[in-house]
Order: sequence, then structure tokens, then C-alpha cells
Amino acid sequence: MQGGLGDWRLWTWIRHARSDSRFPLLRPRSASFVGSERLLLSGAIQADDSRLGVEYNMTSDPIAVDGEQQESIPDYYNDTVDDYEVWSKEGYLHYGYWRPWLNPFRRKPMLEEMNRLVFSRLRLEEMSSGAIADLGCGVGGVSRHGSRLHPHLEFHAMTVSPGQVAAAKSKHRDERVTYYCGDYHHLPFEDRQLDGAFYLESLCHSTRPETALAEAARTLKPGARLVSTDGYLARPLQETSKVFKYVVETVAHNWAVPMFHEIDLGRQWTGNGQLKLIEEFECGWRLGPSAMHAAHLSVIHFLKLMWRREVTPWQWNHLRASAFTIALGLYRRNFRYHVLVFEKQ
Repeated sequence: MQGGLGDWRLWTWIRHARSDSRFPLLRPRSASFVGSERLLLSGAIQADDSRLGVEYNMTSDPIAVDGEQQESIPDYYNDTVDDYEVWSKEGYLHYGYWRPWLNPFRRKPMLEEMNRLVFSRLRLEEMSSGAIADLGCGVGGVSRHGSRLHPHLEFHAMTVSPGQVAAAKSKHRDERVTYYCGDYHHLPFEDRQLDGAFYLESLCHSTRPETALAEAARTLKPGARLVSTDGYLARPLQETSKVFKYVVETVAHNWAVPMFHEIDLGRQWTGNGQLKLIEEFECGWRLGPSAMHAAHLSVIHFLKLMWRREVTPWQWNHLRASAFTIALGLYRRNFRYHVLVFEKQ
């Protein structure tokens, strides 16, 4: 109950547990985070792997950061490449979408159903040819799946993490996917080159979503669609309880997310007047069955990390965030999962 006795009791327990050595995952985090305006990879040096379709767009002059912001989004994803393997061997780093007749105990079909949901909103089945951008692609699992489902299309998958590009190369077979290491605020594509683009749980890393969307819109052909799926704040953070703030900040900051966007602001995004929101829906309950998998996987992975001699701060942070996701999802009054579909004007 918002601000009620249950919140007070839980907050009292958290305050004591954070100072107790028996609860390492509740102690204050040691790694800071940054917004994606500080992503370090954006441009000048290229090296190609023509067989795998890999392009590296590496900057030689990283953007300066202050002493409080030494950790970065690339650091997080570089350090947690192996940890995400626990979630999906295929390289799907997002939540799954459950529908009737899908087995809620099998994670892969639900993850691939989320892929299909995005592909259907992009209308890929109607295209005889074309180029699709996967912005914030992780290790490229969604693009490879899309290429297998739609072999007549070309996929361009971009991530800010060199470690994820290397992992993508190791998983690549003969799919029509080109990988890019760079910042999705500065895309290497020509104006009106692409037939579609999507952010699958990646736009949350940006503190400048309008800038990111405007850049993506620049590369889209008129009438092409852009899809974004993500968790959103259903109300301003200052209007929520202290316990909810603790939960959402634990998840966001330890996943290198500055803070989840407010859905009311998301509905107003236009990419500097280039995009029109044509569909928006909430599907948080559909993600519930896959999110429940995080509970036992977090316990198993925690035990594995305890036996390791070298564990990075971001690995602990990733596990801490994963352990709190179920609690975050239960705050339906304050947090929802939305799919936004835009069309280039």
C-alpha cells in the first residue's frame, strides 16, 4: 500500500540490512553511473570484418567525465557479458512476452515472442527487402533472430560495448547482420537509409531521448516505423514512496540506467517533429512469467560469484538489480512496461 504500514516496515528492515554484513547485495553500491550522452564510442576509427559483417566505430578522444562518474555504460556491459549468458544463451538481454499456450517455465520461447512483437509492429512481414536498425543491440541476439525469420532483410545492430561486439561475433553464423560499436545518438547511416528501427529496452540508458529519436528518425525513410519497448515511471518519482524510490533506484543505477523515463513524457516524444506516435500499449503482466525466472537465476548466479576470486563491482551491481526487478514490477501504480510505436513523417 502506497506510503502505508507495509512500506514503513520494509523500509525499516532495509535500513538495518544495509549495515549488516550478511546482506552484501543491500549495501550501498560502489560503482557510479552515467547517462548515454557520455557514451564513449562514437565515431572515427573503423575496422571491418567482412566475413562476419562487423564494423567498429571507435572514438580516439573519449568525452571527459568528472571524478564521480568514472564508471560508464560500456564498462557495465563489458563486465557483464558472461553474466547475461545465464539469462539467455542466444543473446537475448530483454524480458520475455508471455501469451496463452506458451509454457511460462521455458524462458526462450517467451524471449523470442517479445522479438516477434517488435517485428510485427515494424511490419517486417510486409517487406520484400530493406534495412532495419537494432539500436542498443546487446550481443545481437534479436537481430540474428530477425535475420533468420526474415532472411530477405538486412539488420544493423549497434552497441556501445566492445565486449558485446566480440560476443556477437562469437555467436554469429550466416545471418545478414552487421554489428557496430558506437553511440546511438550518432548513427553511421545516411539520411532516409533505413526501413525501420527499434530500441528493445535500451532507450532507458539515454538522458537525451529526443536527441536519440531525432537521430534515428533522420535515418528512416518516410512512413518507416520505430519501436521502443521499456519500463517507464507511471508518475513523477517525487510523488512516490521512499521504499519505491529505493527499489527503482537500485534497479536503475545498478543497470547503468540514469533513471527510467516517465511514460507521460514518452508519449510526447516526436524526435524533433519527425516522428508521430501511432500506437502505445502497456504489457507489464505479460512480462511477469519471464521476470519470475530472475529469482532463482539470481540465487544460482550469486553462489557462483561467491566462489570466484575476481568479481567486478558491475557484476555485483548487475546481480543486485536483477534481484530487485520482481519487487519493482509489483509496484504497478508507479511502474509500467510500455511499447511505443512511432512513424516517420
